[in-house]
Amino acid sequence: MITIDKSDKLYKYLTDLGVDNVDELYIDLAKNGRYSRKDVLNYFHSTFNPSMTKEFDDKELEQVVDYYADIKKCHPIRGAGLNKLLKQYKENSSAELKSLIINSQLKDLLHLCINYKSTHEDVDLQDLVQISSLGLLDALDKYKPDAKINFQDYIIYYVRNRVIKEFEEKKDA
Repeated sequence: MITIDKSDKLYKYLTDLGVDNVDELYIDLAKNGRYSRKDVLNYFHSTFNPSMTKEFDDKELEQVVDYYADIKKCHPIRGAGLNKLLKQYKENSSAELKSLIINSQLKDLLHLCINYKSTHEDVDLQDLVQISSLGLLDALDKYKPDAKINFQDYIIYYVRNRVIKEFEEKKDA
């Protein structure tokens, strides 16, 4: 069992970033042998497995830490379990089911945002997460459970369309 050392460099660093649940994240990082800013960065890279072409600056890293801390409690749902939930949601449009499905996809959504951000440095990560969330909602509303396409692929399509519409078309205008 790892005890929390509030004088530890890692704990102080996470506190300085303004992480809400510092103790929980500290234990998670410490048990994986992560102790410096670079180790924290590598931890998030390995957690989300993005194809990063640059390092985050401090503001971006703080945002990723905050998002990760928030979505860490959300458990991904895949395969048959997700298909069952999607069918139930389409049948009765329950707000509870919608929330469950959305929360189960947040980690993947953040992964998409981090990957996009790695090649589009001029885009603000917070804006990107918000626009991508709208794409996730579009995907959920338009998805047909009987379709032969995976819901995660559907999400990627709608998130990509939202991002292109929001950022790339405005940049060209």
